[in-house]
Amino acid sequence: MPLTSAFAYSVEWCRKLTEQNSRLYAVPAPPQVAAAFVLQHLLSIPAQASAFAAATGPWRVDLGTLTTPLLSVDLAPGLYPERIGFLAAKPAEADVEARVEAARTAYVRMGREIATGYDVGVKMSSRQRFGMVDDLWEMALREARAATGGGWGPAVERQSCCLIYALPGCHECAGCPRLSTRVE
Repeated sequence: MPLTSAFAYSVEWCRKLTEQNSRLYAVPAPPQVAAAFVLQHLLSIPAQASAFAAATGPWRVDLGTLTTPLLSVDLAPGLYPERIGFLAAKPAEADVEARVEAARTAYVRMGREIATGYDVGVKMSSRQRFGMVDDLWEMALREARAATGGGWGPAVERQSCCLIYALPGCHECAGCPRLSTRVE
């Protein structure tokens, strides 16, 4: 489905994910968990496409905009992105760091648009929304660099929380801001 369709599907996506979590954990799942995961999934689509293109070749993926995206996604039965597609790739700088910076700039533009427009009826602070934009870029870039032989490096110290700890038997993820010792 095109990214615009995935974005338009977010309310239903959250509802289905909340139902799935409720079945899996045998308790009424807080809708905030699904809302956080769906926003992460939406942001991961342009982040993954951009970061992997920048890390692997002398090209960049043209993301388009949220209203006219050049990206698509297939959802797995578990309601997470399974396949990400893009319609256009363009030649880019030979220097990998220059490509990464250009890809990050394009991603942040779209990511902020997604975070600003995301409304699934669950309260979410701007720090959570825009922190996720940065977090998903860092996570995608970490994966892309590892896939190209650059090693994993440390876990991303996140600014946003996925709220998974709110489900029975779950705990904070590595890099969760709830565990952070950073001084702000």
